[in-house]
Amino acid sequence: MTSVRVSRDRLLRGLTTLVVATALIGVATTPASAEDDPGWVDGSLNDLTLGVAGTPGRTVPLTLSSTGATQPRVTLDLTGLAGVATATFPDFCVTEGTSVTCPMPPTAVEEYGTLTGTVPVVFRAVPGAVDGATGTIDYTGLGEQTDAYPRQATVTVRSGPDLLDMVGEYVSGLDVGDSLAVPVTVVNAGDQPTVDLRLTMRFPVGLVPASYRNCRYGTDQSLGTVVVCTVRGTFAPGQRHELRQKLTTTVGPATLGDKRITQFVEPLASAGPLPSGVKLKSRDADQALRLRPVGTPLGVIPIGVDGAGGETYLRAVPGAFDIVAQGAAVTGAVGDTVQVTVGLHNEGPGVPDGTISGDTVGYFSFTPPAGVTVLAHPLDCGSRGGEEDGEVIPEVWNCGAVGSVFPAGASRTVTFDLRIDSLGGAAGEVRVSNRFPRVDDNPGNDVAPVTVS
Repeated sequence: MTSVRVSRDRLLRGLTTLVVATALIGVATTPASAEDDPGWVDGSLNDLTLGVAGTPGRTVPLTLSSTGATQPRVTLDLTGLAGVATATFPDFCVTEGTSVTCPMPPTAVEEYGTLTGTVPVVFRAVPGAVDGATGTIDYTGLGEQTDAYPRQATVTVRSGPDLLDMVGEYVSGLDVGDSLAVPVTVVNAGDQPTVDLRLTMRFPVGLVPASYRNCRYGTDQSLGTVVVCTVRGTFAPGQRHELRQKLTTTVGPATLGDKRITQFVEPLASAGPLPSGVKLKSRDADQALRLRPVGTPLGVIPIGVDGAGGETYLRAVPGAFDIVAQGAAVTGAVGDTVQVTVGLHNEGPGVPDGTISGDTVGYFSFTPPAGVTVLAHPLDCGSRGGEEDGEVIPEVWNCGAVGSVFPAGASRTVTFDLRIDSLGGAAGEVRVSNRFPRVDDNPGNDVAPVTVS
């Protein structure tokens, strides 16, 4: 063995060179550090329609979002609003002529690393702005050394009635058997009165609204109750009207999960088509749905009131339900082709309802018994499995859903054609494969065997 002696000075010089070279390589190949990223800032302001001068001002949200930016803010240029509208900003914004700068609002909330705040802006039409006049407001989200994202919103002045629905609330803690008082509140933000209106509401499956003699009722394809009411009266500009006793609604046994009660108001004279696919009928009732004026006329429409539609959102009604897997047992000889019908049944009383989330309900998986070959399958069932990297993965068929609701007492079944190649193998199974909106009350029957003998 040969030893090589290196002096301490040469060793230190070599190590220093190595460290510097490694650092340079790291700089050349590593992405910029988080400290070098200025982040981003962006704003959002929707186009807006105003009544002519003298109608209530409209409060609209200017949303400011930022991730990792220093001093996030939004700058606005009001030049394009001249002769059309004025815009009023909160005290934390700075106005210089037609230029306004608003920092991230103190009420901003951070979620998943993004800071989001709302700047309430009040718009009013100026005297002389006629029906159809339009203006623009330019705005840009900025931070220190961030890229600029210039945006523009359009403000339009209109003359005529403008009915707005003022309902927007969230309700928690309800369960089957409870009674809910649903608010109905409207305001006319236009410059002309509305004589008579149509109120259209939808109550998801399980919710049972009170009956009124000036309303008609029907059921849509998702088992929701559609209510269409003709409400008489004169609805003056700026004046709020409400259903004083609210609309009593029972939380019935079919109610399960999140629910959204929607409502929509429109002048009766210009109302659109009735809801399609729904047969509306009157009910016997000893009361009429009337909207009464409340308070003094509004000078400014509050934030969040921006259209003819409103909603009452019910969070996570627990309810009760039981989805049962339905297996099968068939007999035959080797070489025979047999049919198995498998699926799910909803014992109820709750009805899984995916009309809010967009979920479809009633998914299940089917694993064929050992020793069979699937010859024919339903179009809405697809397989996975087979051989992968020399490993045999059991064949599993995933079968599509029944739609947005799974009614109590209903079944969802499909039929497979199987060729018997051998007997005596392991049983197959049917399994509930999506737990919507939650695990049911008897998960022990969520799997059922499928046998061939």
